[in-house]
Amino acid sequence: MGLRTVSTLSIGALGGAIATLVSVPMAWMLGPLFAVLIASLAGVRAGIDKRLHRGSIAMLGLFIGNRIELGELSHLLEWYPSVLAMLAYMGLMLAGGAWLFSSSGMSRLSAVFCSFPGSMNATVILAERLGVDIRWIAITHAMRLVIVVASAAFMASYLAGGIALGEGNGVSWAGVSLLLLAPASWWLGRLLRFPLPEFLGPMAVGVVLASLGHGVALPDVLLVATFLVLGSSVGARFAGTPWQRVVQVGRYGLLFGLYAVLMAVATAWLLASFTTHSFTAALLALLPGGVGEMAVIAVALDVDPLYVVSHHVLRLLLLILATPAIISLGRWLGEGHRHR
Repeated sequence: MGLRTVSTLSIGALGGAIATLVSVPMAWMLGPLFAVLIASLAGVRAGIDKRLHRGSIAMLGLFIGNRIELGELSHLLEWYPSVLAMLAYMGLMLAGGAWLFSSSGMSRLSAVFCSFPGSMNATVILAERLGVDIRWIAITHAMRLVIVVASAAFMASYLAGGIALGEGNGVSWAGVSLLLLAPASWWLGRLLRFPLPEFLGPMAVGVVLASLGHGVALPDVLLVATFLVLGSSVGARFAGTPWQRVVQVGRYGLLFGLYAVLMAVATAWLLASFTTHSFTAALLALLPGGVGEMAVIAVALDVDPLYVVSHHVLRLLLLILATPAIISLGRWLGEGHRHR
């Protein structure tokens, strides 16, 4: 690694440590992102080696895939009313968010990616490979994630008297083996001509292993390192960006986060009013926060975590599968906007 990468990761590690101390959700993603972002705006020459960045993307693919067991999704057939509610909520998020972010002056395609209801890391990776400016996507999703998870955690603290987020996975030989499995899965993705092979290849391998009962939990230290690299890499892209623009887009991200929470509350209330699903369970299944955070909060509130996780996993799969159609729509809207 070069000196610039080491110095950037050092700044990111400081941000992650501070975010952990103040209990920021996804501390080792958002802490480095904001720390390096501030340093970049202050004139620090930040940057991450591309090979390290793409290797971290491969680890992220394994991490996400390892959480998806296809057999568990069969329960969604029993929960079809809430699945339909989730689809309606996703539509509200995409439509409302696209309109809101278009008002900020960004391109229609950027506005569509900013409006994705969840999966910050996957959204940033997809947008980057399609040539979209990911700075605004990262900052708006960071604002949305903080507001959504903080709202859910506040509810848990009020109803259950507190909550501790974290997976607590120690280091094992199986976990260390992921350092070899991630690049091998990346190579397999390239061999099979997957789009985004460094992400979708490892993700597919993770899904297969988890579904066969051979899933391996990432050690916390490896997960922290992955998020540290990804967060720092996004923050480094803000070099030379005016503060005023960051504040302007961040304001829209704040509004979008509040919109996401309000729409989730309204949709969960309607679902609970006309079905046997509880309001709390429906709300946790809808809120576009991290899968792990929502699952832990569900346990704290004595809500079936399988119900919550299944909805989040389905939403992630639908977003990935629908990405080509959403991109085509965004580009069509963008062309229509330019011809006016």
